[in-house]
Amino acid sequence: MNKTRFLSRLAVMLCALMVPAMLSAQDWKTNPRQLARIAAENENKPPDKPMYFMHLDVKRNKNGQIETREMVNTPEIALGRIIAINGHPLSAEEKSKEDARLNRLVTSPDELAKKQKAQRADDARARKMVQAIPDAFNFKYVGTEKTEHGDLVVMSFSPDPNWNAPDRELQVFTGMQGVLKIAVPQNRIALMDATLFRGVDFGWGIFGHLNAGGSFLIEQKEVAPTYWDTTHMKLHFTGKILLVKSLDIQEDEQTSDYRPVDGMSVAEALNKLKQFGEEYGKSANGGQ
Repeated sequence: MNKTRFLSRLAVMLCALMVPAMLSAQDWKTNPRQLARIAAENENKPPDKPMYFMHLDVKRNKNGQIETREMVNTPEIALGRIIAINGHPLSAEEKSKEDARLNRLVTSPDELAKKQKAQRADDARARKMVQAIPDAFNFKYVGTEKTEHGDLVVMSFSPDPNWNAPDRELQVFTGMQGVLKIAVPQNRIALMDATLFRGVDFGWGIFGHLNAGGSFLIEQKEVAPTYWDTTHMKLHFTGKILLVKSLDIQEDEQTSDYRPVDGMSVAEALNKLKQFGEEYGKSANGGQ
């Protein structure tokens, strides 16, 4: 998903050298901000070894339509192909449109460059927002949940009145409160469930206003050893774009069935997605 899916590399590495790798249970209670800082830094560290996956992505739009995509990550870009709508495999015409859309990434260098640029911008924006979390909020230890993979440290958060958002994109944090869950000993963010308790202005490249009452939920899981990814994202926001056009974001997206693959070229990835789509269609139609 791309996810997905919200930080200077040098700053992250320098900060990582100045904090302990793990905290004791008592530290979680007395200094939850430090645990949040360690987790944010871990979110933004590049993996020791690049890993690539294929996985399913199921997204419900505000109109109730459910789109199922097969996703594949490559060294160049993340690609997705719709394989079903509302649980039904694509028709021949719908398959043709999907193939034409994806084929443009191979035949048009400009199309590929445009998509790569957009994905890099989204990634940079997400990293910046994650890096700001420990400073933007005050945290309070709530408790610890036991799981089969370790503990989840649960803490509530609310805006730190002493923090000044450095730009409009981060201004959204000044009106946000909720619950943060951090997996230990992995020290990774497992869940962030937030609500806008007041309206805020925002940037995100389009400038506008978000109304009070908006919310988002992001869950992460370890989908392979040491590799974490966003497996559930739920967005509910209303407001205005440029204070004129109405904004209404209602999405619920979940990913599953992660399978490691070798790094592929874009052309190889598209062939892989097409093959999977054909196999999915046959399976859904009883092998016909």
